[in-house]
Amino acid sequence: MTRFLAVLAGVLLVASVILMAPLAGVPALVLVIAGWWFRPAAVAAVLVAIAALAWADTGVLAAAATGLVATAYLLNAATVTAPIGVVPTTLPSVVGAVAFAACAVGAALLPLRLAWAPALAPAVVIVLYALVIQGLGPRRERAEEVVEPPTG
Repeated sequence: MTRFLAVLAGVLLVASVILMAPLAGVPALVLVIAGWWFRPAAVAAVLVAIAALAWADTGVLAAAATGLVATAYLLNAATVTAPIGVVPTTLPSVVGAVAFAACAVGAALLPLRLAWAPALAPAVVIVLYALVIQGLGPRRERAEEVVEPPTG
């Protein structure tokens, strides 16, 4: 199943590149095919797709769709040669990719123009990251230390 998903995601990645920049379709196809055996070629195929996005100056939805396809391709191409039982496309990975793509599309399409937002964004990302990590970490109860009065 992983091999099928890697092939399907690779075909979709090449198709999205051809739609954006037809001349970049040939290198993308070669790199996608090589990426099933040689992992750095898979990364190069995604970089070709990113270059095609930048060159064609596509819209937000096309960029999000290409990003989702690239994510699926990298997840599945990286595990084609993995041992049996390794499942790259789990529900959390798919939900996370779709949720981040939806957030990016929403942020890009928001007609809000705040001059100070780029300065505040790194701090907001760090705070949100800390909140997410805090919720994922295990809770340990601290043993209360009993302080006895000095004897003497």
